[in-house]
Amino acid sequence: MRSIAVKLWVMMVVLMVLVLGTLAVIQTKAIEVNYYRSEAQQMIREARELSLLLSSGASLLDVSQRVNFLSQLFRANVLIIDDCGRVCSPYGLRGQGRGRVYPGMPVTGEDVEAVLSGKTISRQGKHPLFEGFRFLWVGTPVMDGDHASGGVFVYAPVESINARVRGLEMALLGALVAGAALAGVLSYFIARQFSRPLVAMEKAAGAMAAGNYAARVAVHGEDEVACLGQSFNRLAAELEKRITALERMDQTRREFVAAASHEMRTPLSIIKGYTEAILEGMATEEEKAEYLTAIHEESERLRRLADELLDLRRMETGTLNVRREEVSLGEIAARAAARFKARAAEGSVDFQVELVPAPPVTGDPDRLEQVVLNLLDNAFRFTPPKGSVTLALKPVAGGVELRVSDTGPGISPEDLPYIWEKFYRVDPARARDTGGSGLGLAIVRQIVELHGGRVEVSSTPGEGSTFTVVLPAEN
Repeated sequence: MRSIAVKLWVMMVVLMVLVLGTLAVIQTKAIEVNYYRSEAQQMIREARELSLLLSSGASLLDVSQRVNFLSQLFRANVLIIDDCGRVCSPYGLRGQGRGRVYPGMPVTGEDVEAVLSGKTISRQGKHPLFEGFRFLWVGTPVMDGDHASGGVFVYAPVESINARVRGLEMALLGALVAGAALAGVLSYFIARQFSRPLVAMEKAAGAMAAGNYAARVAVHGEDEVACLGQSFNRLAAELEKRITALERMDQTRREFVAAASHEMRTPLSIIKGYTEAILEGMATEEEKAEYLTAIHEESERLRRLADELLDLRRMETGTLNVRREEVSLGEIAARAAARFKARAAEGSVDFQVELVPAPPVTGDPDRLEQVVLNLLDNAFRFTPPKGSVTLALKPVAGGVELRVSDTGPGISPEDLPYIWEKFYRVDPARARDTGGSGLGLAIVRQIVELHGGRVEVSSTPGEGSTFTVVLPAEN
């Protein structure tokens, strides 16, 4: 019995059987008590009618007819006694009383005393006049003014009453069985309806265990099961998000390793080739100087790549030591601009510097200078001769804005979402010409976010790009 619907159904059926069984026992007892009480009350009413008939001096025929009616109605024995407790007429005696009761026979006992004192009695059990049988009997006085001149006793055998009670009980039992059967059928559908969301959750969990992290369950209502379904969906969404992040992280790690290997392979190949040419004496003195210059440049490229990789790793793991002090972003921008004056003149690039006084910011001056240098380096690398690069700084609401614009080839809309990723290049074919590692913008974004700021880019292909950094001003 593994199905939760079957378990719920069995539990509900057992509960209903217990409840209905208990109800049946209580109802049966109540029916028996109430029926005997009702039967006794009706016998008392009929006995009083006979007593009134006797006290009114009715004819023997009328009395006989009334006794016969009463005897047939209750299948009872009827005794009429005088004021001395002697039997006047044993009317309607049946098998239990024939031969044992006769006219003039004295009848004694509490019942006779009570009736002759003017009381009405009702009893149930065995009676000495009718041994071996159980009876329900009543007694009423025959009144003559203020005193009793006799009494009427009606003795009804319990067997006949019990037969009628059993008929009522069987009818009740049949109704209870039919009700239990109907309730069992209804409870099965209720159990299935109740268990359906739980079964759906079990299937969704199985799907997630098999790798389908997009599995969800339909939620209806606001009860506890619906809340459980909502919690399951939130858990599934969070798990899907985490798994996706882990998969992306793993993919990024593989791409990172592949890209880093690729970046290092080229300069190492150049260094190895030039070194072998020099060691084997295959290069002239003039070529040696050229080769050594190339080896030096490629070594610097490897050093920069290693430094950038270490910086990124520290920033991503939170182990980078970032100082927090009041700094002037305008002064940092001015120092960085001074380092590119010669490069601008050498490359015939119009370099504009527009620095408006701005409030100080809190951060690491070295890392913030690295941001400006990386953005300027990126702008000069892609700006052709006769082009222009602009470095601007101004205060904005709640912070300071640094902007670097160029008139280079620009970035296509398809490439814009990926330029912040490590080793991503808009034009891989020009990578060796521009000399970039593809890590500069990734480092810029990490540093800016570490300082609580944001960096954005806008670009138009063929016209150039603008990188904007906004840092919060010191409070």
